[in-house]
Amino acid sequence: MKQASIYFAVLIVIATHCLSVWSYEIASPSIQSLRLRVAVTGFVPVVAEGEMREAERALAEALSQSERVALVDRSVITTALAGYAVSINMSREEARRMGAAIGCDFFITGKAEILHRQSAEPFSDALIGLMIVDARSGQLALFDFIAERAATVEAALASAMKTIAVRAAGYIESMIAFRSARETLPPPSNERIEAIPEEGSPRAVGFQPPEFSSRVKPEYTLEAERADISATVEALVVFRANGEVGQIEITRWAGFGLDESAARAIRQLKFKPATRDGQAVSVRALVKYNFRRVN
Repeated sequence: MKQASIYFAVLIVIATHCLSVWSYEIASPSIQSLRLRVAVTGFVPVVAEGEMREAERALAEALSQSERVALVDRSVITTALAGYAVSINMSREEARRMGAAIGCDFFITGKAEILHRQSAEPFSDALIGLMIVDARSGQLALFDFIAERAATVEAALASAMKTIAVRAAGYIESMIAFRSARETLPPPSNERIEAIPEEGSPRAVGFQPPEFSSRVKPEYTLEAERADISATVEALVVFRANGEVGQIEITRWAGFGLDESAARAIRQLKFKPATRDGQAVSVRALVKYNFRRVN
């Protein structure tokens, strides 16, 4: 039996150095403006062309039942993504570019596969890691993990499609809530935060980066183990002058609970604050965690 473990690395980065066709006729412009333009870009791996195409169609069909959603036509998506490498471990900038190319509010991707297990009583697992991505910000707005087990491939897939149909209304509500929250400006912060200067630059004179006295190994989650995920999570983190960890902004997401696992580990870091001319200062730095499953 495979055992789950994790390859772990954390880097503080100093500048460039390492530390079918759906269409709608809408009578009311106000309704049109409130509609979510959603693109179902598909699940990986692409080898799941057969069974998992059914899961994509089930998702698209469930979403299309809502008057609050306008689905982007598959031909538009295919044309827009020509030349793009489909990934489920994207940076926010990569996700923004993909969303802009499609011209959508949200796009939905993820990983899906059918696993047939040989045992005294053989069974099949239908596993779907569904990712809803905000096209404007590039953030992973929602991750959902669907795992259905049955005696046959057909039965497992049917259960997965039924689960998708049941949860689709919740996906729509989450997208609407995310869009509303995104459009609400946060209050301005008076916290003074330095950008860590490049080594050898004039601003590096008199500056000392934070010194870390502990490293925390993040959890490799059960969802990531079941889906055999290898991914990198990156976060811009504020390390405050008082020795506390401040804002954590995920800039490369992975889903499967790994973003949350990385954030929990970051919160536990112990460090001596950065200084400028001997005075403690708050700084923002990049932290990376590499996750993979090994036998």
